[in-house]
Amino acid sequence: MGLFAKLKAYAGVFRQAKRPMDTARLLRQRKALMLGVSAFEAAMLASSRVDARLKALAQIKTAALIGCPF
Repeated sequence: MGLFAKLKAYAGVFRQAKRPMDTARLLRQRKALMLGVSAFEAAMLASSRVDARLKALAQIKTAALIGCPF
């Protein structure tokens, strides 16, 4: 899957979220945090050393460990 296809899929999921604007609004208030989160997400999307299913599993496990509802 190419980088642009990944970005398109990621944007589609973000649009379908129940409250996507809360995150966007909060990140707009803290520019440094938005820059850091954006860099992290871009690196995760662009990295191809790990299988996509394994990355998704790691993200779910991490979210479960910290109590994130996502």
